[in-house]
Amino acid sequence: MTDVAEQQWYFAKGAQQMGPVGESALRGMLAGGEIVLTDMVWRAGMQHWVAAGSIAELRPSQGDGPPPLPVGMMGYASPMPRVAGHDPAMRRVMPVGRSGWAIAAGYLGLISLIVIPAPLALIVSIIAMVDLKKHPESHGLGR
Repeated sequence: MTDVAEQQWYFAKGAQQMGPVGESALRGMLAGGEIVLTDMVWRAGMQHWVAAGSIAELRPSQGDGPPPLPVGMMGYASPMPRVAGHDPAMRRVMPVGRSGWAIAAGYLGLISLIVIPAPLALIVSIIAMVDLKKHPESHGLGR
């Protein structure tokens, strides 16, 4: 049974109008996932139906969950997780985020002390530089 002083809400489930329900019941439905913040709601005094997320008193309060992670916790340097290819320390240890052509050129350059693979190493190096210009997110120019 709902409290008489509590605002009565209507909500739309698909194309069907549901309600009335009390505000606490509506909050419970939002918390339980029966209604999402993009579902439309209406109460007396409102001109139009609006998304539940646009009503401040229906949005979950900040105290309902843990606070956001501080910067630098658990491998996060920013709101986006760190990708191994963008981590300079990881690129020094492993060939992550590098152009395959740059890796091949590096190894061919190592064995180019034997005269036969030297021209091949030079050709692959040129291909690698062209590939790196086309894909600036890749690394490996130093190879």
